[in-house]
Amino acid sequence: MRKRDKDPIQRQSSSSSGKRTRLNAGRIALVLICTVGVVAFILYATIVIYGLIKGT
Repeated sequence: MRKRDKDPIQRQSSSSSGKRTRLNAGRIALVLICTVGVVAFILYATIVIYGLIKGT
């Protein structure tokens, strides 16, 4: 199967707007993942600190 015979949905865009769209989507995904990680860490740290304070 040649490269041109691939499914057009799977084919990478060669236009600059397509590349920019993929880059922006990657940045948004990365920001969301980092945000969820930071919120989870803050929640975890809060629970640990609360447990230490209440445990003593």
